[in-house]
Amino acid sequence: MVNFLTAEDAKVLSAHANLDINLYKARLASLIEENAKQGNTAVFTVLPKHLPLEEIRNLSAELTQLGYQVRFEVSEFFYSFNVYWI
Repeated sequence: MVNFLTAEDAKVLSAHANLDINLYKARLASLIEENAKQGNTAVFTVLPKHLPLEEIRNLSAELTQLGYQVRFEVSEFFYSFNVYWI
């Protein structure tokens, strides 16, 4: 049986997680590698809105310099980040 946290409990945990861009960079790097090994050509990830936009722009620029195409979208509650290679 699966038990879910209440939304309020999830908000409390998230507020105290101390997540930064470096954690997301490491996870995104792992996703890119996993997808490439499976023959997939895109990686999608969601970034929390509390990350500074400048750090996300720097990440996008870094990936672009490595030859990736990046599509970044702003939603009301989160950022979405799509990474493609051709």
